[in-house]
Amino acid sequence: MIGTWKWSKSDYDTPLLFHLHGVKASLKLDDYDAGKRDRGMVWDAHLLLEFTNPLPELVRGLRTSGKLAQRAAEEIYGYYLQVHDQFEGVLRTAGGVTNLMQQAPMSIEGFFEKEGIGRKGCQWCLEGEKPKTFSPKITKNRRSLNPLFRSDQIISRTKWQRLQLAIDNQDFPAPEMLELLRIRSQLQWRQKKIPTIEAAILVETLLREYAEKVLLSLGFSKNRVKALRDELTFNTFLNIVLPLSLTRSEAKRIEENIRKVDVLRKVRNDLVHGNIREEDIDENNVRSGIEGALVVVAFIRRKINRP
Repeated sequence: MIGTWKWSKSDYDTPLLFHLHGVKASLKLDDYDAGKRDRGMVWDAHLLLEFTNPLPELVRGLRTSGKLAQRAAEEIYGYYLQVHDQFEGVLRTAGGVTNLMQQAPMSIEGFFEKEGIGRKGCQWCLEGEKPKTFSPKITKNRRSLNPLFRSDQIISRTKWQRLQLAIDNQDFPAPEMLELLRIRSQLQWRQKKIPTIEAAILVETLLREYAEKVLLSLGFSKNRVKALRDELTFNTFLNIVLPLSLTRSEAKRIEENIRKVDVLRKVRNDLVHGNIREEDIDENNVRSGIEGALVVVAFIRRKINRP
């Protein structure tokens, strides 16, 4: 999703060098020739990984199939993901590409596909040897399917009719709900930290608004509520103010989702205080927390808008 400006052949032959642990990675943009134009379009890129002292298990994996090949593929794919993230990072910062469209990495299956249109697939060689194709059989799992092709991503004729019905009824999601749905979709693209923090902030902000309305209804003055703002925490809003403001039936209906959001809150706190890293986050907790947040936010919004 980038272009080039007045690049020559030598520019395309000049790679970016990424210094990964034990590996030197080189990334070159594809030399696309659209005629004599200053502006070029980037259709492809070539990634080269150079192992100075590769482990024997890696080399055997490249030469064989089965579990060794699977492990070799996962190691190579892991380096690709690192380069993908680092390349995106410097494009947005040093490159000044402010409107870069988020592009998810290829799946591990797509990365090791055999030669296709405009692609050479994955090749390997020892120094001085001719390149050989590495096309391992990747063990598929539930997450292997590109999210774009999942059944819940497909619009059937029935769903198309539902869209029209929603439009006719002006049944559009509230801004908070739409934002939470956007945040939830980030989980499909290997992101856990940002969705956790953003979802927690959104719920906390709405809970603060709700808590202030509750306190005012209980007779607190505006000045007193204002003074309490810094004293009230996300935990207080979620686990004290909200439950105490509900009827018994309301509390029973929403208590499970409050617990889910509370787990999300704790994960957010651990991230903010440096107790855990992104790779340590249980994605199921984040997904469950966001699902709970959708219910809690919709519930709170109805309560706030109720006269």
